[in-house]
Amino acid sequence: MTTWDVLVVGAGPAGSACSKWLAERGLGVCIVAPPRSGIRAGESLPGAAYPLLRDLGLLAALQQSYACPCHGNLSAWGSEDLVCTDFIRDPNGMGWHLEREGFDLALHQAALAAGAVHEPFRIETVRRDGGLWQVGLSDGRILSSRFLVEASGRSSIIARRLRVPRHQDTPLVALYAWGQDRRQDQRSLVESASVGWWYSASVPGNRRVLGLHVQREFAAHIQRKPQLWAQQLAMTRYMREWCDANSDWTELQAYAAGGAYLERFGGEQWLAIGDAALAMEPLSSQGLFNALYTGLRGAQAIAAYLRGNMVLHADYCSRLQHVRQAYLRHTSLFYAAESRWPDQPFWKERHTQSLVMLNQQQDSSMTLNETMPHRTSQTEVLSTP
Repeated sequence: MTTWDVLVVGAGPAGSACSKWLAERGLGVCIVAPPRSGIRAGESLPGAAYPLLRDLGLLAALQQSYACPCHGNLSAWGSEDLVCTDFIRDPNGMGWHLEREGFDLALHQAALAAGAVHEPFRIETVRRDGGLWQVGLSDGRILSSRFLVEASGRSSIIARRLRVPRHQDTPLVALYAWGQDRRQDQRSLVESASVGWWYSASVPGNRRVLGLHVQREFAAHIQRKPQLWAQQLAMTRYMREWCDANSDWTELQAYAAGGAYLERFGGEQWLAIGDAALAMEPLSSQGLFNALYTGLRGAQAIAAYLRGNMVLHADYCSRLQHVRQAYLRHTSLFYAAESRWPDQPFWKERHTQSLVMLNQQQDSSMTLNETMPHRTSQTEVLSTP
């Protein structure tokens, strides 16, 4: 039986980034994940990701995924005014809108080119024996490894088998559809509404993505009556001008989009990265950045751990705690800044949660005006040194 240095469970951006970095340093890396298919949401990548992609040797992935430059954001939040944030003022420069299937595939292929091996099977069993992980696959084989990486996204396959609790923030469901881009404005648009908030962006292939973020109960109601989605769109002030409700949109896809985190980000011979460790609401615009960031920092911690240095492993887990607190502070302030519908279920729930979180925060240096959506530096949430 071959014993791998590192077994990575998950082939998303975090798992691929981590696998590539480790394989390039001569470690034996095996990626375990069944094939993925279908359109995926989460196409926004801030300019702050450029140095991460550079350090990971993954800048080519942007070109291979036909990334569209994003030069700024428009937001109607807290008032009916449409506020523009031009990324020319951001020290990290412009961001990108990606074709996620192409981007994820490019990252995965880069990991394989670096020497990682992919096993396209499901995980059936996980146990430690004699200082090694023994992982049973759906084809009946058992893989052995010195270190295990939890990179399976929100499903947290490994963490659940290790009985590490996963905590959920206030539930949020994103209802997304894709259609032809008739606007061809490469800025993204965010607009709050009485039932939640809308997001839209131009993506490669002359397409546009449109998403509505609502409470779980209302999302289920819309899924039962899809015409409500178009009705809600027609009630917006700006989004309806960008996204014609009568266009040929794809069937709505629902995603769990609320924040979530593991009670422990790592332990003896294992570590969690990406959404498996720490999932963020789309409002933060940090999901893909978090995947690349934790993929790189996690890989560095794993390499040190296998050399007998446990310091980076502990530092990584501590750093993610700081990232989590910064994320909570920012999203709480974002939601608190929208006060037009205080009695609507979505906003009442968010304001209650925001008040609790803000009361727990000791840092009062920010004002609501400084933390409106897309007005802050894109690096703030994940800039903990």
